[in-house]
Amino acid sequence: MEFHPDMGYVENDIDLTDVDLYKPTNLPFGQATILPLFSYQSKIFSDLEDEKLWTRNWIAIGSTKEIPNPGDLFPYTVGHHGIHVQREIDGCLIGRFNKAQHGGCRAVPLQCQTGKKTKCSFTSCGYSRDRHVIHVEEIGENTPTMHQYLGQIPERLLPVKVDTLGSLVFINLDQECSDLTESFKQLPNSIKLSLSNDFTLQNSEWFECASNWKLAGRAFFDNKVIRDRCAINDENENKASDIFLASDLSTHDIGVKTAENIGHVELCWLFPNLILVLHPTFVLSVILQPTSMGACILRTTMFKKSNENSDCDTASLPNKWQNYIRLICSNAQSMQVRTDKLTAPGAPELAADMIPVETSIAGYAFHQYIFKQIETAHKYYWNSPLYSNNIRR
Repeated sequence: MEFHPDMGYVENDIDLTDVDLYKPTNLPFGQATILPLFSYQSKIFSDLEDEKLWTRNWIAIGSTKEIPNPGDLFPYTVGHHGIHVQREIDGCLIGRFNKAQHGGCRAVPLQCQTGKKTKCSFTSCGYSRDRHVIHVEEIGENTPTMHQYLGQIPERLLPVKVDTLGSLVFINLDQECSDLTESFKQLPNSIKLSLSNDFTLQNSEWFECASNWKLAGRAFFDNKVIRDRCAINDENENKASDIFLASDLSTHDIGVKTAENIGHVELCWLFPNLILVLHPTFVLSVILQPTSMGACILRTTMFKKSNENSDCDTASLPNKWQNYIRLICSNAQSMQVRTDKLTAPGAPELAADMIPVETSIAGYAFHQYIFKQIETAHKYYWNSPLYSNNIRR
């Protein structure tokens, strides 16, 4: 996509697409290690993720509840690509690449080539940090915002596939991808029903996390109760390739210190970037979005059952649920620090037995998913136009 695949993904004379590098990750659980350390640190590996992961799979970007009105626009940077989803007059959603992928710059600035998303006033850029939803009254006609995202003729922009799971919005940059329902066919019907539109949006907040996005996802499942519970269920639901589900939990089990220990909680990871905390009365959605190799944003949204009178602490995202997300960030950051120490200047030469063994079955399942993406051969679209062939004048 952004980088010519024929040039390869090589760092320090090591081909990062070589599947032999990931063999220790594919050993049986209990023997398998975490991913190679470069996968949490390397700019080249983040480019490989762009080619193999972000541009080839269904990626969660937000909720339909955030863009309720025709014309509302949801900007999102997926991998190295700036895209948006907009609600049309008939209520449908349409996805497009933004008009400008390089922020209107004549060349990509050096500070934007480091792998870190830049806080730039030109927020349509694939190298910039996202802004929040843009409502229709702000877009208008002949405004800078409109030109940044839509240009004069939005119909010319390269389309992006859009689909929904309940009220959650997913996009896919691969025009030859399978349907969203096919990708998540192993998702239990009970969870699909839990994601119905019979929820109201309670709160939305973004959290900065100083860790690789993969470690942030794993951190949700990194406590003893969840590890023990998932190990018991290892022979059944946890074999799914594109999801990981931990059931029969309570709020205290997952680390949320609510006054009342609320049960019937399910913790679900829809690979690659969506974490769901599900309860009959509320849903907490967390979208993982990398902003550099060692940093990410947790885009957190709380939904509450529309006819539910009991607050079940769902109105306290700024309090107990906020503390929960901060704890996750802290744990992920500790993992990143331990990983960085192993390769820091002056550290002993890295030996195979120094790579940590994966102790979380959720992390193990996610690593199998990552390996599957890396070993899958794809048709390259590097020379594809940024404008649609369906040009109407």
